[in-house]
Amino acid sequence: MSKIRQQDKKEKIVTILDKNIVRKIKDRSYKEGRSISQIIQDAILKYEDLEPTKLELRKSAVNRFCSKPFNLNQSDIEELLIEDYYEQ
Repeated sequence: MSKIRQQDKKEKIVTILDKNIVRKIKDRSYKEGRSISQIIQDAILKYEDLEPTKLELRKSAVNRFCSKPFNLNQSDIEELLIEDYYEQ
């Protein structure tokens, strides 16, 4: 009975992904003994948890930069340089 309730909360979707991404998902699924759906769902939930934090950090950096342009202290500059904006 609980299986039926869980299935009621789920929705099937169809999407197209890069072959390399699909291979990585399948490999992880096999290694962890979990379904592909679980792997993708966990990845999306983790992404959602991280994104607001990164957004707030970026807003804060812009506010600091715009409030006193080119008058950043060394630690502010280092913080901005350390952030990997391509890692998302």
